[in-house]
Amino acid sequence: MTMTVIENVIGRVAVLKGGRYSIEVDVVTSSGFGRFAAPVDEDPSLYIAEAHRAVSEVDEIIGPELIGFDAQEQEIIDSYLWEIDGTDNLSHIGANTALAVSVAVAKAAASVKKLPLYSYIGGTFTTELPVPIMSVGSDAMFDYYILVRDLMEITDIVDALVKVEEHAESISLESLSVASEKASDELGLEVAVGIIQRKHLEMEKVLSLVEDNNIAYIKPMGDEELFLELIAGTHGVFIDGEYLFKEKDILDRRYYNALSIKPINMGTLTDLYNLVNDAKSERITPILAEAEFESADGALPHLAVGLNCPALMLHRDSIAKINELIRIAEDLGERGRIITFEG
Repeated sequence: MTMTVIENVIGRVAVLKGGRYSIEVDVVTSSGFGRFAAPVDEDPSLYIAEAHRAVSEVDEIIGPELIGFDAQEQEIIDSYLWEIDGTDNLSHIGANTALAVSVAVAKAAASVKKLPLYSYIGGTFTTELPVPIMSVGSDAMFDYYILVRDLMEITDIVDALVKVEEHAESISLESLSVASEKASDELGLEVAVGIIQRKHLEMEKVLSLVEDNNIAYIKPMGDEELFLELIAGTHGVFIDGEYLFKEKDILDRRYYNALSIKPINMGTLTDLYNLVNDAKSERITPILAEAEFESADGALPHLAVGLNCPALMLHRDSIAKINELIRIAEDLGERGRIITFEG
C-alpha cells in the first residue's frame, strides 16, 4: 500500500479570530499528516452549532468515503467532494468544509514527500514570492491597505505599515496618502495606498480620488464603465475586478487587471487552481486574499507561492502568515525572488 493512501479523516471545531467557529480537518496516511482549519468569510451565521454539524459531516460522511483514496490524487478527491455535496455551490457540505478537507489532503501528501506545501503544489520551479498588501484600517467609504511597489524583503511591508501609521493623522484617504509619501522618503521605498470601496460613489469622484492620491491598488464598486475609465486613466495601478466578477461573472482584461481571490469562496484547491489559471490566461493578476475570519494556519502564503500569485492580501494582525512567508523566502534562499509589482 502506498504511503499516501488516506487511512483516517478527523473533524473538530476550531476557533477563528473574531470569535467565529469553523471546522478543522486532519487527514492521516501511514506516514503523512495534514491539518487545516477553514476560514469564514463575512458570514457570522457559522456559529458553534454549524461548526458541530460540519464536524459530523466529516466524521460520518466525508471521512469514511475518502479512506482508501490516494492523497496525491487531489483533483479526483476534490471532484469527489463536489459529488458528495451534490449541489452546484457546495451548499450541502459547505465551502469551508470542502476547503478544510482539500487543503488537509494536500498537506498530508506534501508531508509524505517531505516537501513544503508550496513546493508540493507548485513544483521545482516555484521560486517567486508574492507582494504582501496589508490592511491599515477602514472608514465609512473604504477599507485601506498599504503596499510597497519595490519590495526587496518581505519585512519591508511591515516597516512601511509602521511608518504610515506613525505619520497618519487619521484613517482617511488623504491622510494615509500623505503618510505613505512620507514613509517612502524615510524608508527609501515606494510605499503606496490600496483602497477597497465600501459603498457606491459617483464615477467622477472615484476617478479624481485615484488621480489625486498615492494609490497603487483599488477594488472599485460600480458598472463596467467605471472599470473601463479606471483602466484607461491609470498606469501601474491594480484595478481589482472582484465586484464585476461576482456580480456579472466578467473575467476580462479590458475591464480590470487584477482579481482578488479568497480560497474560501472557491471550495476546493482544484477550484482555486482553476480560477487562478483562468485569470492568468486573461493576463489578469491573481491576488490571493484572506477571508474575514481566519485561523493562524500558515497555509495561505504556501498557496500564494505554489500557485504563483503575484500578491497576497493580509489583515494587519496576520503575524503568523507574514512569518510563514519569511520562512518560505528563507527556504528558497537565492532562488527566491519577489514578483515585480505591475499594475
